[in-house]
Amino acid sequence: MNEQTDTINHLTLENYIWGIFILIAVANIVGDELIKDSITEHNRKKDSLAKNIFIITLIVTILIYLYFLSRNYHDYQSHKDEVAYEIRFLGSIFTIVGVLCFLYFQIKITTSDDSVSSI
Repeated sequence: MNEQTDTINHLTLENYIWGIFILIAVANIVGDELIKDSITEHNRKKDSLAKNIFIITLIVTILIYLYFLSRNYHDYQSHKDEVAYEIRFLGSIFTIVGVLCFLYFQIKITTSDDSVSSI
C-alpha cells in the first residue's frame, strides 16, 4: 500500500474508535445512573452492575490506547530524530499507565459511589 492509502485506512479506523468512545461515554452515564439508583433504592445489584460497566469500559479503553501506543511507536521508529514523536510515544505510555491505575482502583473499591466516573 502507498502512504496515502495507509493514512486513509488509519483515519477510517480512528473514526470507528471515536464511535466506540461515544459508546463508552454512554455506558459510563448508564453506570452513573445505576449508582444513583443503588443509593436511593439501597440496591446492591445495581451497584455491582455499575461497577462491572466501569470495569468493561476501562478494559475497552485500554485496548484502544494499546492501538494508539502501537501506532505511535511505529511513528516514533520512523522519525527517531524528531523529539515530538518521542514525546507522543511517551504520552501514550503514560496514558495506558493512568488507565491501568483507574482499572486497579475500580477493581479494588467495594462500592461504586467512589467510581472512576467521579474523577
